[in-house]
Amino acid sequence: MSRPAVRRALKRAGLSPAPKEFVTTPGIPPPRRTFLPGEAPGASTPVDWPSFFGRVAPVEIEIGSGRGRFLTDEAAARPATNFLGAEIEFEYARIAQARADRMTLTNVRFAPLDGRGFVLDRVSPGSLAALHVFFPDPWPKARHAKRRLFSPGFVKAAALALVPDGRLRVATDNLPYFESIREALDAEPALERVPGSEAGWSSGTDYERKYEKEGRPMARGIWRRRPGS
Repeated sequence: MSRPAVRRALKRAGLSPAPKEFVTTPGIPPPRRTFLPGEAPGASTPVDWPSFFGRVAPVEIEIGSGRGRFLTDEAAARPATNFLGAEIEFEYARIAQARADRMTLTNVRFAPLDGRGFVLDRVSPGSLAALHVFFPDPWPKARHAKRRLFSPGFVKAAALALVPDGRLRVATDNLPYFESIREALDAEPALERVPGSEAGWSSGTDYERKYEKEGRPMARGIWRRRPGS
């Protein structure tokens, strides 16, 4: 989204522009941030989910939650589950949280987080019911490939963060990138692909709705943590 579009979205949400220190430059990754609202900067201990959400319930994370359409829809439909949107862009996280507040949802929260760093450093093994990654940045230039989310280290951490049979759902319009994602996930011993999961479901994100109208092909898949892994 362009800066004017972000400003318009902020205005519609009744929000003022972010302080300059939180405004990012296109093409340059924002600073690595892995602490949650209410935590001190640099917090490094595993997240206590019952304390963060104020109740005991299954937890699902979306990395790259954008303006929050998918998670707010899920939170409204499944009130018995807690949801966290990890959105690296500070202003998008604010817009998403404003959306959740308008819907009076208490089981979803959005935070300006580096999703990869957060999963690697803060999420305890076996603590997530699901992890959703929809339309991650493909970083197509060769010199930027190291910035892609699905590195072997992230895949390992994501697999171990899931409960047995917990799901990792992926969708993208970049078919070559999906092939590399699939190779990385299929190579992880703790994961197995759910048969038939390449079709029959939609992420429901703003990106997917836009791309479907444009006629772009989509690639989707669901992996689960192997029981006993």
